[in-house]
Amino acid sequence: MARGLTRRGLMALIGGAPVAACAGLPHGAALSSARPTAPPPFAHGVASGDAEARRVVIWTRLTLPEVTGAAEVAWEISEDPAFTRLSASGRAATGPGCDWTVKVDANGLAPGTAYFYRFRYGDTLSPTGRTKTLPEGKAQHLRLAAVSCAHLAHGYFNVYDHIARRSDLDAVIHLGDYLYSQKAGGFAGAPDEIAGRVHRPAQEAATLADYRTRHAQYKEDPALQALHAAHPVYAIWDDHEFANDASRDGAPGHDGDAESWRARQAAALKAWHEWMPVREAEGDPARRYMTARFGDLATICFLETRASARDASIGFGAMAAQAADADGIAALRAVLADEARQKLGPDQLALLEQGFRSSGDGWLILANPTLMARVKTPDVRPYLSPDALAELKARWPEAEGFLAAAEHGLPLLLDSWDGYAAERERLYAALANAGRHDALVLTGDTHSWWVNTLSSADGSLMGVELAVSSVSAPSALGPRLIGSRSRDLALLVTRDNPAVRYVSGETHGYLDLELGREEGIARFLAVDSIAGPDYRVFEEARFRLSRKEGQLTTGGPRGLGLRQRWLFR
Repeated sequence: MARGLTRRGLMALIGGAPVAACAGLPHGAALSSARPTAPPPFAHGVASGDAEARRVVIWTRLTLPEVTGAAEVAWEISEDPAFTRLSASGRAATGPGCDWTVKVDANGLAPGTAYFYRFRYGDTLSPTGRTKTLPEGKAQHLRLAAVSCAHLAHGYFNVYDHIARRSDLDAVIHLGDYLYSQKAGGFAGAPDEIAGRVHRPAQEAATLADYRTRHAQYKEDPALQALHAAHPVYAIWDDHEFANDASRDGAPGHDGDAESWRARQAAALKAWHEWMPVREAEGDPARRYMTARFGDLATICFLETRASARDASIGFGAMAAQAADADGIAALRAVLADEARQKLGPDQLALLEQGFRSSGDGWLILANPTLMARVKTPDVRPYLSPDALAELKARWPEAEGFLAAAEHGLPLLLDSWDGYAAERERLYAALANAGRHDALVLTGDTHSWWVNTLSSADGSLMGVELAVSSVSAPSALGPRLIGSRSRDLALLVTRDNPAVRYVSGETHGYLDLELGREEGIARFLAVDSIAGPDYRVFEEARFRLSRKEGQLTTGGPRGLGLRQRWLFR
């Protein structure tokens, strides 16, 4: 039991035995992400993404000090790793205008087929990558990995390394925070960086050169290179690709006016499109509105919730300032209830509804950067001694805002969909208009594991949310920020919120999602360490998914402690 959290009070509320430290399957074999990196001129590896049935984007970067102008590379795609017979090939130009990145939208491929690809500069070959096109027509099985929130300076990318070792995945979904724009130093109250993993540049990324440098540093990581070489990736951004708590018109930490923010956002978007294996957006680069169809089995709609339409976010810092008096609370509640607040915008909502209507009777998956379920902040104050309260404030800079939210019954995360309740209802209405009440929402951002039931304001069930923990960024519900009381806080969040069935912020990992025609399995796979390249993997929890009579349910939990199982309901 955490120091300062009264045992009798919590046990009376929760009951049951302590949660196991590492519930779930035993740890697997010892592994290491200490792989060799690709040498120049392909020092940033290769990648593929945005696969469709007959096309896929392949990517690399030409890294040669002597090349300062335009250059050209050859590319090849084959079903054979020896490239004895080519399925597609060509040449691609690059230069300083795109930071010497190379991107090819290869067409004329066969559906549902695994391919190998590589690049050539002069007599030098790149590493070989593997990708896969989407199936057409009838499909029986789909297996995805979902990841989010990879902070290079706060841990090794062992999660990526494990995904790269797998050969049974159809694709990887990156739900945002692919990189972090923050300056070198501590992040959100967590310890300083791990030795040898200090962000470049040292300052907060704000210019095109800054964002390019940060992307290049992340692509130098051997585990990230391995993941990209092994699987096609579908990616959407969240806030840290721009700045913390970014929105359409600014960010709390941005030092400048609206015009300078627009220039900064444009620089971040340009660097992101250059350095990611994604298809170029037509028109406005902020409008990354995308749908992927895995035959008739599943439709994945990717939500853009930051750059194109989002109104300003409300963080714990702003919450603490506004919650100082009754007028501030009333003003805050008025903002939260504002029908005009946007997160998607009408254009994207209209396109999403079209995607929902055309999804047939297969799985409908929403790739969603921030938490969608309604989650009220639990009031932890009765369970914290004065010493424990002081310790919490010392460890977590945003604790004052968290405590203010708890005192007034406000949502836990106003940067999430709870800060845009009217827009969430509009999204649910679009689902209902399309006859869908069984959405499977995959979520990043919180650095924690969640299983949530989604319902509209009138109580209509809309689906299930599975949120993935982080690759390496510290969790506000985890021990790196709030110490040994993280488990108790997670239990209180679950107890006080009917929508929340499971939450844990104690480990880093990825979601392994396996889907058949009507049934599925969601596995929360965790690594036991990110402090160095050596690690083991274990299954923290597992849940069964079932689609029946137009609704989606989850049950059959495995790996939960007694109190977690009781609260799973």
